[in-house]
Amino acid sequence: MIKLTLNKGLQFIAEDEYNHKIIIDTAQNLGGFDQGFRPMDLLLVAQAGCMGMDIVYILKKKGGKIDKFEILIQGQRAREHPKRYKKIIVKFICEGDYERKDLLRSFELSRDKYCGVSATLKDCPELEFLI
Repeated sequence: MIKLTLNKGLQFIAEDEYNHKIIIDTAQNLGGFDQGFRPMDLLLVAQAGCMGMDIVYILKKKGGKIDKFEILIQGQRAREHPKRYKKIIVKFICEGDYERKDLLRSFELSRDKYCGVSATLKDCPELEFLI
């Protein structure tokens, strides 16, 4: 379970069951302090992080050596509220000693089988709210 606690203004501290914490915030002109991730950016972080871990794990398991691995991710948002992401673009940059086919297969396995974030975005879960 994740717990969010209002800190100040519109800034929240998010804490997981392992006691890891991150700051969620917004711009100062919107009531925040501009000291943390925006909520929508965290969705991109989750997508990139999930696939990145999968790809690196699988590629190393196939004997690949990775010297550098980066992910650039950006979302194109709707202009009107709720300003959801209409498109998410993910670019993977991998340098090292590995077979290209192994990198591509690692990507495919993450995208199609292992990454729970991708699966959630493809098939939206039922949301239940308790107040």
